[in-house]
Amino acid sequence: MAAKEEVQDKLVALGFSETDAEALADCLVSNKSLSWVNTDPVNKAMLDGLGAFMKEGGYVIRVSVQEVPNRGKYIWDVEGKD
Repeated sequence: MAAKEEVQDKLVALGFSETDAEALADCLVSNKSLSWVNTDPVNKAMLDGLGAFMKEGGYVIRVSVQEVPNRGKYIWDVEGKD
């Protein structure tokens, strides 16, 4: 599997913010679970790209992103699989 910095760079290239990419890369590389909330936008194309990246890289982890309507926030829930 790739180093955290490589994963983070790929996630930024997919359109994720530096903040989201850093947290997500840490979870992917170390198989950690983490939840966070922020206002950096996420869209379907980004999530589709993430799914393809995870499949291609063999990452077995669950990622859920929920938009909070009328608040401009996104709730991330990443669950590592052991």
